[in-house]
Amino acid sequence: MEEFEPVRDSEIRDFVTTRLKQLSESYSVLNVGHITKFIDPINRSIRVSEALSLFSATEGAESMPIEGDSGVIGIVHKADILKKKPGLMSDPSVESYLDNSLFSIDASENCEKAMIRILDRPRERLYDDFMIYERGRYFGIGTFADLSKNIAAIRNADLEKARNMQEYLMGRNAVAAQGMAVERFISMAHQIGGDYVQCMDLSESLSMLACFDVCGKGTAAALLASILSSFFSTLKTSGQLPSCTPSSIVSTLNKVVLDQTPEEIFVAGEFLFVDRAKREAIFFNCGSPPPYVFFVDPESGKAKGKIIHPDLMPLGISEFDEPRGNAFPLLPNFRVFMYSDGLTEARNERGELYGDERLRKFLFPRYLKKASEIARDLKSEIEAFVGEAPKSDDITALVAEIW
Repeated sequence: MEEFEPVRDSEIRDFVTTRLKQLSESYSVLNVGHITKFIDPINRSIRVSEALSLFSATEGAESMPIEGDSGVIGIVHKADILKKKPGLMSDPSVESYLDNSLFSIDASENCEKAMIRILDRPRERLYDDFMIYERGRYFGIGTFADLSKNIAAIRNADLEKARNMQEYLMGRNAVAAQGMAVERFISMAHQIGGDYVQCMDLSESLSMLACFDVCGKGTAAALLASILSSFFSTLKTSGQLPSCTPSSIVSTLNKVVLDQTPEEIFVAGEFLFVDRAKREAIFFNCGSPPPYVFFVDPESGKAKGKIIHPDLMPLGISEFDEPRGNAFPLLPNFRVFMYSDGLTEARNERGELYGDERLRKFLFPRYLKKASEIARDLKSEIEAFVGEAPKSDDITALVAEIW
């Protein structure tokens, strides 16, 4: 008769551990199964001294499942044993320290929903480890720290993807027309935000530069910023752009924002339409900080600057039809500086605002510089001013040089 070598307990444990790890890897990062620690159950009759040795031998273990006659019956926490460690003459069974509350979560549960359940626990039990089951069977141990780290990693990955998408949407829109140079400076307070820049050619003779600031911050503001991108993309891909006028674009976008957002949401926006056929620049300021315009007066040869104050309500507050805008002739050395209020409201480490006065002092000595130089200098200026202070709002600026 052929003889078989008996299978040792250690081999069984190794096989089970390997299989459990394979199962964990099969779970999405979104599921609790992904954060499972594989810790073999110990028998409830094991002495406390032996249990402490097992804790020491099991890296990172702060709790262990306890097995009874019918399976896993609870958890023993290392902290509980150390808190009421028995004396030298006493070495009770580990069952004396059993946490039999049997709080458990299924491996397929969504991590964020699991966190909500954990946060509903009594405060004194909030950070306790918990059991994870897979199809009704013991699967492993979960920790509050691992679950928190996993949720943070998920959110960070999602935000990074959203940030990349925002950068892509803003980076891919640009003017190709001759006679213009456009530069941007964008510094988000968080990974995603509500500032948005749109630059595009509407026809052979008409181009648009626009800077938007959605009220609010974070994900909600970023969602509305994506609506702005979709609006302009729809006009472009549908072939409607050549038939659009500056005023119709502004009024139609206002209607879209009114239709697509709650009453409390609005968008500050400033538009610059450059009409090369008429040699004029047309501004529409919808509740944004006033853009600066610089040029050289042909008659006097002197440099001049103007501020375009808001002449329209922010987008999404009320309807307005066919706004007129403010038209300026494209004079020599024409420069435009548009920005969101996050620029002047930036604070340094002492809590001081950057403010309108500092912005004027920055711009006026540089009005004849190239757009690229102004944008580069602005980046250095703001970074030096803010230093290590936390950012409270997105900062967006657009510099245009037109000839």
